[in-house]
Parts: sequence; C-alpha cells; structure tokens
Amino acid sequence: MTDIAKINAISVVFPEACNILCHFHIDKNVKAMCKMIVHLREAWDQVMGAWESVVDCSDENQLQQHVEAFQVICSPWPVFIDYVNANWLIPRHGQIG
Repeated sequence: MTDIAKINAISVVFPEACNILCHFHIDKNVKAMCKMIVHLREAWDQVMGAWESVVDCSDENQLQQHVEAFQVICSPWPVFIDYVNANWLIPRHGQIG
C-alpha cells in the first residue's frame, strides 16, 4: 500500500482525525516520481533543489514564490507538476491523492 493510499484510508476509517505528514516520506515519494519522469541528472538536481526550497521555506509569505519557481523549473514535465500539486501542495478536504 502506498503512502497516499494509507493517507486516504485513514480519512475513511477515522474521518475526524488530522493527518500529520512525515517530511521524509513525502520527500521519498516526490523523489521516486521525479526519477520516473525527469531523466537528465542536471535537470533532476534542479527540480529537487526547487522542491527543497518549497518544503524548507520558513516564511509563509515567500512560500508562493518558491512554489511558482518550482513550477517554472518543472514546466517541461507537467505530469510531475500535476502529481506534486494533487498529492502534496493542494489540500483536498481530508484526502490526499
């Protein structure tokens, strides 16, 4: 069962529960998807650097700038952008994925 499937199952079994997501596991999932889609090492390094800027952003006011920069860098891989948005960046009322 994938991490996203587990998160979705929790929201069904425990609908009032709040999920606390693990940075390590989210990062692991994003890296795995990136490896499947982004094949050039230099591009992969750039994409993952931009992703780290998003998740390590300590200023909520600058978060949108980091997300926009991430999306520009990832523009050659719209499937990857869609994956990250749908699963990790855009909240979905108690469900992820």
